[in-house]
Amino acid sequence: MKIPICCFALVFGACLATAEPASSAQSLTLAQAIDAVLARYPSLDAAQAAVDAARGRSLQSGAARLPQVSAGGAYTYMSFRPYVAFSLPSGTSVMYETITNSYNVTLGVSQLLTDFGRTDALVALARTGEISARDALEQARHQLGYQTIQAFYSALLWRESVAVADEEIRALDEALRITESKLASGKATRFDVLTTHVRLANARNARADRVAALEKQEALLRQLLGYAPDAPVLLAGEFDSPAGLPDLSATIAEGLQSRPEMKLARDAETEAGFKLDAANRENRPVVAAQAVAGVENGMLPAMYDNKGYVSAGLSVSVPIFTGRRIAGERIIARGELRSAQGRAGELARTITADVEDALADLKNAQAHLVSADTLVAQAQEALSLAKLRYANGVITNFELLDAQSNARAAELARLQSRYDCVLAHQAIARAAGQQPVQR
Repeated sequence: MKIPICCFALVFGACLATAEPASSAQSLTLAQAIDAVLARYPSLDAAQAAVDAARGRSLQSGAARLPQVSAGGAYTYMSFRPYVAFSLPSGTSVMYETITNSYNVTLGVSQLLTDFGRTDALVALARTGEISARDALEQARHQLGYQTIQAFYSALLWRESVAVADEEIRALDEALRITESKLASGKATRFDVLTTHVRLANARNARADRVAALEKQEALLRQLLGYAPDAPVLLAGEFDSPAGLPDLSATIAEGLQSRPEMKLARDAETEAGFKLDAANRENRPVVAAQAVAGVENGMLPAMYDNKGYVSAGLSVSVPIFTGRRIAGERIIARGELRSAQGRAGELARTITADVEDALADLKNAQAHLVSADTLVAQAQEALSLAKLRYANGVITNFELLDAQSNARAAELARLQSRYDCVLAHQAIARAAGQQPVQR
């Protein structure tokens, strides 16, 4: 019986391992989380579909440059056949003008010779739309990546905060136990016990608030990662950020060059320029060549014979009056060009302000982090002294609890400062148009 039982245990364990969701198999690093989001988020599929559609419009716009080949055929049945009768010595002769069954098969070719640059302008316009669609896809990836970074570090922050709250609750539980023991021996009052209960309740309420904030960030991460509701989200990361400050001018220049929004603004400006160029070439002549080859019957004098033929020619089309349509297109194109230039100028100012704001936040966060390290060291030293004094009966239980609360608050402040430093660095990278990666 031992072998079947072992086999059943192995099979059951394998089933459990297979049924376990992939999200709980191992903790995700920041880089892995970003890769997972960018690999399968639905809006990126939509943006990629827009790129494919733009590529199709580029192909469509260039079709006028290529030969246009068409084939055709026709069959006609005619019951009424007009004829002409001739009187001959041998008798009356009849000449029919049509035949009962007639057909023709044709193969036609047309080729645009020149439209003096109008098709070239339309092709350039379509290709600009394709570039714009790619830049829109890059912007979507950019935004999703930094949204993932924000949610990732926020979840880490709240998990650390919950851990600090748990530690504080454990300390208050121990303090409550000691106070109740002293109350039983007459060394403490009921007020001391009640005060400890109040502090413990406040600590538990604070923990509940942090847990709620953590659950919201985990729900956002599940949405980004495509996890099922209530699936565990295991994260692995630290609040590490490089020291020093980036150069303001270089970062602004990088943002003006690499920011996806700026690329889209330049695309819109280029697109408007090509629209104006196409409108200016709208009234140019169009020269084309045509050729048709075919086989048909029903042609005199031998109407029942199949006869082949070839026809070729040139055509010229010159717009003379278009009802002010071209003038309207030019006005629209000029307006769109000025609008795109205005948006690009405004965005340049916005990028400059974003970089300056993020740099100011980083300076502030780094200053707070230096202070936080000092405050944590001071609070830990004060807590050690408070424990020693409390053991010697010099201070009360309340003073010890105050020292413990101050130590926890200092740890949370340092944690918040480290979090602020990391996000400030990410904000600078985002403002500069850098790709969302772990730093």
